[in-house]
Amino acid sequence: MTQSYLSALGMLAGAVVALSLTGVIAALRGWRPAVRGLRPGRMRGRILRAVEELPPGWRDNYRLLLAGAAGAGVLMWAFTGWPAHGLLAFAAVAGLPFVLYPGGSGRTDIARLEAIAEWLQQLASVRAGGKPLEATIVDLDTVPVLLHRPVGRLAHRLSSGMPARWAYRGLADDLASRIGDDISQLFMDHVTSRGPGLARALSAQAALVARQAADLRDIDAERAKARSEARRVSLFAIAVVAVILVNGSYSAPFATPLGQLGLLVLGLLFVMSLLWLRKMAAMEDEPRTLLTAEERVKEGSEAA
Repeated sequence: MTQSYLSALGMLAGAVVALSLTGVIAALRGWRPAVRGLRPGRMRGRILRAVEELPPGWRDNYRLLLAGAAGAGVLMWAFTGWPAHGLLAFAAVAGLPFVLYPGGSGRTDIARLEAIAEWLQQLASVRAGGKPLEATIVDLDTVPVLLHRPVGRLAHRLSSGMPARWAYRGLADDLASRIGDDISQLFMDHVTSRGPGLARALSAQAALVARQAADLRDIDAERAKARSEARRVSLFAIAVVAVILVNGSYSAPFATPLGQLGLLVLGLLFVMSLLWLRKMAAMEDEPRTLLTAEERVKEGSEAA
């Protein structure tokens, strides 16, 4: 009976490790699950956003870290002979950067707002010389790095002959934020009115976004101490668990099928607590003012 439990538990742990590694890599490479009732790209979006919030060194090499995590899981499994030990080793290595940098989306949002403010001010400066907005966007070479993708897509849509209003509506989808909606609405209003005050409006919008970024930076600085405490506690807990798992005398209570299940439950509870803390620290997104692409499609299908 014990041997059958061990075999089943080993197969389950191996399958979880393999599926976790395969699923995360596939999501990072652009795969989207086609499941009825599930929002398209929802899982992929969460994974990508979490990885993009990491510092560049961790973000750019996260696939290598996943491969290392799988190797660590296999080695731990082989060393201890227990699959749950290997699964926890995989989770610890794969989640290490999120433990080291528990800031959530706050700093990423701040950097993005600062980039948007810089880009709007650039547009305002060029537009003040009388250049059309569409030509300004297409010809502007000094776009902030964080906006290369959405602004590049916007420039491509405009240069390909897409109606400007549709192109600006696509910018709101790419930025996916209240600020992005406000900017897109400003651009779309200009398409309709072609008024002379666009440069002033762009400067005012840039100042508003910069002020919001400064406010968020002050809030983020106040939360730095709490994040530091959470990081120290998490690293200490991981170190203690690692010592327990490697030391045979300490891990004896988990050297049974029931102990393995209990260990997996404890590990899951620890991960869930970290995710809960991260969610509590994250700032809530402002409500959107424009319909998302999914909402537009839904409205169109209902109207039909």
